[in-house]
Formats: sequence, C-alpha cells, structure tokens
Amino acid sequence: MTLKKEKPKNRTVYYFRCEFAKIEGAAVKDTLETMTKSAWLKLNSTEERTFYIGEERSVVGMKLSSRKAKLSYGNRDCTLFSVGLYEEGASANTINKPSKASAELEAGTYDAPIDQEFLDGEGFVCIFGNHLIMSPAATFRASVINGFLSSLIEKGGYVKESNVMDIQQVADIDVVKTIEDEGVSNIVVNAVSYLSTLEYIKRIDPKEKVSGKLQKITKMVKGVLDVLRDDDTDAEILEKEGLNAKVVISHDGRTSGNDADIGQEHAKNTAKLLASTNVGGYVITTKSGTKLTNEDTVLKHTVKVKRHGKSVDRDKMWLKLVESLEAYEREGILEQ
Repeated sequence: MTLKKEKPKNRTVYYFRCEFAKIEGAAVKDTLETMTKSAWLKLNSTEERTFYIGEERSVVGMKLSSRKAKLSYGNRDCTLFSVGLYEEGASANTINKPSKASAELEAGTYDAPIDQEFLDGEGFVCIFGNHLIMSPAATFRASVINGFLSSLIEKGGYVKESNVMDIQQVADIDVVKTIEDEGVSNIVVNAVSYLSTLEYIKRIDPKEKVSGKLQKITKMVKGVLDVLRDDDTDAEILEKEGLNAKVVISHDGRTSGNDADIGQEHAKNTAKLLASTNVGGYVITTKSGTKLTNEDTVLKHTVKVKRHGKSVDRDKMWLKLVESLEAYEREGILEQ
C-alpha cells in the first residue's frame, strides 16, 4: 500500500521591531536578543518559562537555539526559540470517520496522556538584535509571543526594561509607498473591531504600549461611544447592547493650497500609523480607490514547511525564519 505524500503546511511570517524607551534618562544598553538569551538561561526549566495568559490558557517557552545568518557584512549569530500554547487538563475532540453507513456524527473527547497536554498552537521566533521575524500559530496572535517575551525578560531580571519595551509590527514598504503616491481619500475605523483587537492585545500583554497618536484615535473612537452610553462600559455597549459606531476621517479632494496639502499629510501620517500597528478594524481608501486593511498593510509572507502533526517541523521552520532575516537584510528593510 502506497502511503499518501503529506503536503507541506503554510505558515505566515511577520516582521516586528523592538524599541526601548529611556530609563531615568539613560538609554537601554542591551538588545532584546541579549535579554532573551540571558533570561532563558536563567529560567532553565519549562515550568519557570510558563506564563498564564487568561481563559485557562498558558504559553510556555519550549526550546532555545541559535543559527548563523548570512548577512551582507558577514555571518552573524541569531537567536531562535519556540513557544507552545496549551489549556491545562483540556480534552481533545474526535469524530468518527465519515462513512456511508452513518447518517450523523457526534463529537467525542479524548484525554491527553498522563503528564502531557494537548498543544493548541506553536509559535516560532528569530531574534537578531532588536529585530524579530516570527510565525505565530493560527490559534493565537503575535501579541501572545510579545507578551511572552515581556514576561520572560521581567522574570529573568530585566524588570525595568520590560516596562519600557515596545514591540511594533512593521508596515509593508510597498503599502507605505502606495499611501504616499496615491494619497488618502478616507479612513474608516469600525469601533467594534478596533476596540476588540485593542482589548485582546491588552489582555494578552498588559504592558503593550499604545503610541501617543494611536491613543488619540482610540479616544476619538471611544468618544463616539460616549454619546451612546449612560454608565455602560465599552464591552457592554459593543457586546451586550449590540451597538456599533464608525469614525470616518476624510480629506476633501476639491480643496487646494497649502492648508489642503497639510491636511493631506495629516491623513497620510494617520494611515501610515495604523498600517504599522497590530490593531484591526480600519479601512484606508486612497484617492485612486485602493482599499487597505490590516491584512494588507503589514509586512508578511507565506512559507511552506514540513508538517509535524498539527504543527510544523521546528528546525525547518527556524530555517525559513533565518532565510527571511537574510532576505530582509539584503533588501535593506532592517534599516528602514
């Protein structure tokens, strides 16, 4: 009997950058890569590298390694690690294989073996200095990995650094060029989607930083909801009452002159700001009619990796991340 050849699994790869604010007026000396390696070695058991993220789920640092990256100025070490997401004591669901003899199916349950848990998702990361190339699982966002890193370095002795750490997604340079070249007609922010993604990010990583300009957009969205509320919270308005609101930022193309140009620059800068964040719920429409959402604006690409159960082969996934780092460095993206 010939075994069916297993197809590779698609994984999405994203690029993030980490920045640190000054601590008491002094710049942070170590890179995120240095702190991660130091903290991981200090927390040398998987139990010490396990952090609860809510909803009965935990994320655990599974394995740390390093590889040589072939960069334009020579070979350099980069750090790789994997994290796993699991729900303690949870059972997995099963169904019988569909057959002509069965008119209907019911889901069954299957307990994990003793001292094991079912893996709900596996994320993979390559860190080079303050650059992060990562592939989170489909079951959790990149903010889970960002939150893990914050908790890891804090527990590993970098408490002050973890409080000023800011990991931000990088916008696709082609999208930024599109915004610059075509201009911005309008930006529509959906309150439900926008605030839901913000709430999820903050729940997973309470230390997640929101930039000053993004705070202004958030206040604008919440300000619209204030009109609808008595003493209700955002969640009560959005989830229980079923209300929604949209904020529209538009630029009148019929106007001209210096003031109109300044207004267009404000619209472009707002669009580029949204494009460089993890939040969703917005649609940017250029003056040429191009529509851009969070899925369009972030820098990402898809790779095919050998399967390993429901996940992928760790070493082959790490190789893809290193290759992505090398490609971004050759293209000058790391310096943008």
